[in-house]
Amino acid sequence: MMDAPGTYHMKPVTSWFEWFLGRERRKAERRKTARLVAHYWDGAAPLGHAIRDISSTGLYLSTEQRWYPGTLITMSLQQVGISDSDPDHSIRVNAKVVRSDADGVGLTFVMTEKHGHASTQDAFVDGADRKSFRKFLDRIRSNAGQSLVEYILMLPFLILLIINLVNFSGFFYAWITVANAARAGADYAVLGGASVGAPGRPTGIRVAALISQDVFSLPNKATLVVNVCQKYQATVTTLSGTCVVTLADPEPSSFVLLTVDVTYTYQPLLPAGFKFPNLNIYATIPPTTIHRKAVMRVIQ
Repeated sequence: MMDAPGTYHMKPVTSWFEWFLGRERRKAERRKTARLVAHYWDGAAPLGHAIRDISSTGLYLSTEQRWYPGTLITMSLQQVGISDSDPDHSIRVNAKVVRSDADGVGLTFVMTEKHGHASTQDAFVDGADRKSFRKFLDRIRSNAGQSLVEYILMLPFLILLIINLVNFSGFFYAWITVANAARAGADYAVLGGASVGAPGRPTGIRVAALISQDVFSLPNKATLVVNVCQKYQATVTTLSGTCVVTLADPEPSSFVLLTVDVTYTYQPLLPAGFKFPNLNIYATIPPTTIHRKAVMRVIQ
């Protein structure tokens, strides 16, 4: 560069080397891909080697091989997850080694502009030409975009499936818990004077407390309703809660019939995005009432 008439200023050699070594020399933009593997023959069983990035002019191959720069390699590029019966699942290319790093090798493709035409690369005409290879890359990118769209479309259904799995599992757990609590309360209540030790002689309040303790792990416990009723002949005695109708005993004059009635409203653990209660349409299980009743004869 001229600073003044008759004088020149030369760029320092170190700066020139930094410019030469540090500038981007790729002719096409490299893109990372997880949908391609490379197969080449090295004397052993053929294995798929990961391709870190690829463009229309070259690729970077993750391999333990360290070929000398200028070495010509013939390899097959294959799409991952595509059936081998698909004629477009792979393509054969020729490539030349340009650099080696600690984790792989960079190669540039050696292709003719049109397959079968005479050129200096006639020894490698078994590889794809540039036009065919570009179509192959476009097909891969199109498949990747299609897979992304399919994933986005399926994601809401996957989330809804997970929500229903959690909610229905919670419902069955609540149903089993309430049923077990009703049976446990009835078992305790029918002992009457035969009960020994804690929790003591059964009363309506103690039976209700026992059932409340058994369902303590359930959410929305405030909706729990326990009715404990006793019937002898035609007389109904309310021990806890409210007694309206009880079952008839075929031998009313000989036994005392005890009824433990438990009602609980299950609230879904995970809310769903949409619901139409007026049409009885829900994306997941709606709030549901679980009703279990245990009826036994009391020991006198």
